[in-house]
Amino acid sequence: MEDTHLIEGSKAPLYIIESERDSTEDLSKNVSSLISDNEVPQGRHLGIFSTVILFVSRIVGGGIYSVPSSVFVNCGGNVSLFLFVWLCAAVMAFIGMSMFLELGTILPKSGGRKNFLEFLYDKPPMMTTVILCTYCLMTCFAMSPAMILGKYILYALGYGEDFVNKESYASNYIGIAAIMVIVFVHGLSLNHGLIIQNILGIIKLVIVLLMSLAGMYVTLFYHNASYDITQPSLLFSAAVQSSEAISSASLTSAFIQCFYCFAGWDTVHTVTSEIKDPNRTLKLAGPLSLLMALICYLSLNIAYIKVLTYEEIKNAGPLLGSVLFSKIFGKAVGAQFINISIILSAISNLFVTVYGISRMNQEIFREGLFPFSAQLARNWPCNSPLPSLLICGIVSSFWLYLLPGTGAAFDYLINFEGYGNQIMLLLVAAGLLVRRERLKRYQFPSRTPIVGVVAFLLLSVYLSVGPFFGNGTGNSVGKFPSYQYAAIFLFALSVGFWFMKFVLLPRLFKYTLRSTVVVQNDGLTVVDWRRHPVE
Repeated sequence: MEDTHLIEGSKAPLYIIESERDSTEDLSKNVSSLISDNEVPQGRHLGIFSTVILFVSRIVGGGIYSVPSSVFVNCGGNVSLFLFVWLCAAVMAFIGMSMFLELGTILPKSGGRKNFLEFLYDKPPMMTTVILCTYCLMTCFAMSPAMILGKYILYALGYGEDFVNKESYASNYIGIAAIMVIVFVHGLSLNHGLIIQNILGIIKLVIVLLMSLAGMYVTLFYHNASYDITQPSLLFSAAVQSSEAISSASLTSAFIQCFYCFAGWDTVHTVTSEIKDPNRTLKLAGPLSLLMALICYLSLNIAYIKVLTYEEIKNAGPLLGSVLFSKIFGKAVGAQFINISIILSAISNLFVTVYGISRMNQEIFREGLFPFSAQLARNWPCNSPLPSLLICGIVSSFWLYLLPGTGAAFDYLINFEGYGNQIMLLLVAAGLLVRRERLKRYQFPSRTPIVGVVAFLLLSVYLSVGPFFGNGTGNSVGKFPSYQYAAIFLFALSVGFWFMKFVLLPRLFKYTLRSTVVVQNDGLTVVDWRRHPVE
């Protein structure tokens, strides 16, 4: 039984919906049903073109110019293993997107995997929501594209590889400045932020096309090759170029890094409430964007291993793209062209990343779990969630300040982001597999084949346990613990926060938490948890 009434004394229309449900009830009947309205004050303003721009801008960032160096080293310089890892990551991305499209038809609102995991794991009450919200809030950073942007700006200004990759924190500071500028661009004007984002996305589409053509040109016509990939004896051999043995930890790191380069297919669902006809739009825009990314990635990776030696790839680190095009076209043309292209790609990726994270933060604050949630969830001051954007900017700046500016820090960051994401994707796959019977009553426009879900689950299990075996010396940087332990520690903190807020403290002080939905003056709904003494 619910009662709606106006809060007296408010300066603008502000309503609350009193609910008799409390924190001991099933989540699927609690907060998710209270916030049943899929709409947001911004309205549905993203069509197919804008959604493709979101996908491509988020998927194709600076990672393809920076990550392959570490992946190739982790594969021991084995060409066939290197390409196999990339293809596996692409297959996983397509299967994962199919699962998200399936679940998105049930929950066509912003939130993405948060909504999906809440739906799939609704017991114990509130545990899934609190853990996800807490973890996502602690890791709501946009650092990897910011670090790429900073490094390539320095490289374009003439600084050497040693300075950019080993000696300076300047790239981190440039990244901090870029993030904060983008936060205020998006936060002070919703329309202008989207216009800039779309323009950069169009530029990125052109860059993706040019990079793909350049990769194909190198593959077909470049003759001063370090590796002749047309020779089956090389492509299918087990030879490695590295003196270090390939381990489970190194292969797992390679998989995670490749999968990171396809990351973005799972983030567009965080803004579903702003997409027109989301089921149809996402079904068309998602696979098309992933296919474009795959063609670009394969062509460039083949170019890397054909043109550069193992030592050149290893020493290039995050500057691999610049090294490749400098060798092909010369430093005067190739280096500057690729530097400008990567800088534009990184800016585009950063715009979309900050945009998506802010919407996820807004959904988190709408749950009312943290102090000042109602204020932080607001669309203020210009019909855009500036408070949620600022949280993303502050958290990202904090992490960038702590991390060293070395190339190893970039690899660590990607592994850390990818590992936490991989655990959540594993839970989505497991939950979807277990809940298939429950989901039979829903009519899906598309359904992921059971074989695909099982394959995704098995590979996710491997990627989750792999870092704990073999030589894991490259899993940490500076004074930071290994990335898998850091991610698990943050998950443990999130579990502890849920236990304290919804189990221990209510029992100690004899109260229950009951949810009240507050409808703000712009129509946005936010949950307010209130204590009620147990009689």
